[in-house]
Amino acid sequence: MTSGHRGHNLRFRLSFEASTSETLAPQRDKEDPALSNKLTIQISQSIASISLLLALLKMSKPNKKKTRQYAVEFLKFGFIPDEHDERKPFCLLCNQTMSNESMKAGRLEAHLKVRHPNNSNLDLEYFKSLKEKFKNRTKLTSLFHAKQAPHTRALEASYEISLLIAKYGKNHTIGEQLIKPAISIFLKTVLQKDDGDIRTMPLSNNTVSNRIDEMGQDVESQLIEKLKLRKFSLQMDESTIRDSEALLLTYVRYIDHEEFQEEMLFCESFETTTTANDIYIKIKHYLDANKIPKENLLACAADGAPAMMGKNTGCLKMMKDENPNMLTVHCVIHRENLVAKKLSPVLNKILQSVIKCVNSIKRNSKSERLFKQFCINQSAEHVRLLLHTEVRWLSSGNCLKRFMELFDQINDFLSDKCEMKLLSTTDGKAFVSYLTDIFEKLGNLNKQLQGANMTLIDAKAKIFGFITALELWKKKFSKRNFPKEISVNFTG
Repeated sequence: MTSGHRGHNLRFRLSFEASTSETLAPQRDKEDPALSNKLTIQISQSIASISLLLALLKMSKPNKKKTRQYAVEFLKFGFIPDEHDERKPFCLLCNQTMSNESMKAGRLEAHLKVRHPNNSNLDLEYFKSLKEKFKNRTKLTSLFHAKQAPHTRALEASYEISLLIAKYGKNHTIGEQLIKPAISIFLKTVLQKDDGDIRTMPLSNNTVSNRIDEMGQDVESQLIEKLKLRKFSLQMDESTIRDSEALLLTYVRYIDHEEFQEEMLFCESFETTTTANDIYIKIKHYLDANKIPKENLLACAADGAPAMMGKNTGCLKMMKDENPNMLTVHCVIHRENLVAKKLSPVLNKILQSVIKCVNSIKRNSKSERLFKQFCINQSAEHVRLLLHTEVRWLSSGNCLKRFMELFDQINDFLSDKCEMKLLSTTDGKAFVSYLTDIFEKLGNLNKQLQGANMTLIDAKAKIFGFITALELWKKKFSKRNFPKEISVNFTG
C-alpha cells in the first residue's frame, strides 16, 4: 500500500472517530461530566498525533525536480552538453559548466550577452567550428596513446627481428651491433628521417635472448595443447656433439587442418649415461610433466641403435610395454644408409684407397696449399678436395665425385703413393667411376626420402622405384647396352 493510500485511510478514520465522539459526547455529559472531559482530552491527543503523522508523511514524499534536456538550438548561444554529464550545459567560450536549471534558452542567451558580449552577434557557423575544434582538441589520453603507439610498434619490430636472428642462427649481439646501425643509416641517408624510434627499439644481447625464449615457450605451449587432443607420432635420435655432450632430439608429427605438421618437441642433454632406461625416463618425464596422454602416441621411429631398438631392453620396447597399441618403426633412411655401407671386398678396398689419398693431401696445411697451387697451375676446375665423414651419409658421394673431377691432378701429385698406383690402373679407375655413379644415385635417393609430409608409403614407393631401376640397368649392361645418361624414377 502506498503512502497516499495510508494517509487517505488515516484521514477517514479521524473523521469517523470525530463524528462518533461528537454524537456520543452529549449523552456521556448527561451521564458523567468527568468521563466526558476525559474522553475529550483523549480525542484531542489522538487528533494531534494524527496531524503530526500526516505532516511526517508529507515530508517523506520525494521532491521531484524537472530535469531539462539539451536542445540543438542551444548551440547558437555557444553551449553544448557537458562531456561528463549531458544534463548540464557547457559554454564553448569560457569552458564553464552550468547547472541543469540553466538549461533554458533565456538563461543561456543571457549568459552569452553578459559574459561574452563581443560574441553575441556571431552566427551559428562560428559556434559549429568552435564545437569541432573542441572535439578535436588534444587530450591527455590522446597524448599518452600517441606516445605509446611508436613504443608498441618498436616492441613488435624487436620481436620480429629476434625471430629472424633465431631462424638464421646468428649471434644475439648482431641486433645491437649491426641491425640497428644499418636501419639508422638507411633512414637518415635514403628516407632522410629521424632515427629516434630505432634508437629506442630494444635489441640488446639479453633482450634478444629473452624474446627468443618467450616465443619458444609460447610455441611449445601451443604444441602441447594440440598433442593433448589428437593422435601423434614421435621420432627420436640420440646424438653426441662437441665437448662430448649427448643430446636426445625428439620430433613430433600430427595432423592439423587435414595436413601433416612436423615440429621439434624437445631437446634435452644427458648428464652421464645414454642407456635405454635414460632415454625412456627423459621421454616419460616430459609427457607426464606436460600431461600429454600416452594413449595419443600412435607410433615411434628411431635408428637401429641397441639403446633404441633393443628387442628386450630397448627404449621402444619399454614404451610399447606401457602402450601396447603403439607401433615401432626402424627409420627408413637409416636402414637405406646401412645397406649402402655394405660393399664387396674389392669395392671397399677401392673406397678406402680413395679416402687415404684424400687424407694424405688434407692431413696438413702445407700439403693442401701445395695441391691448391698445383691445381691452379694445371687450370683445374677445382682446387680443393672434400673429406669423407662416416657420420655424414652424403659425404661419400661428394668425396668420390670431386676425386674423379681432379683424378688427373691427384694422379700426378701422388704418383709415388701405392694407393694411387692401384687407382690409376684400368680396373681401379673403372671401380672408382662405378662407386662415384652409384653413390651419387644413392645420395639422390637419400634426399628423396627426406623432407616434409614424407610417409612410409612414399618412402617404400621411392625405394622400390630405385630397385626397379637397378634391375633395368643390370639387364641393359648384360646386353652391352651402355646408355650415355642414366635417369632414375624414384616414384616407382
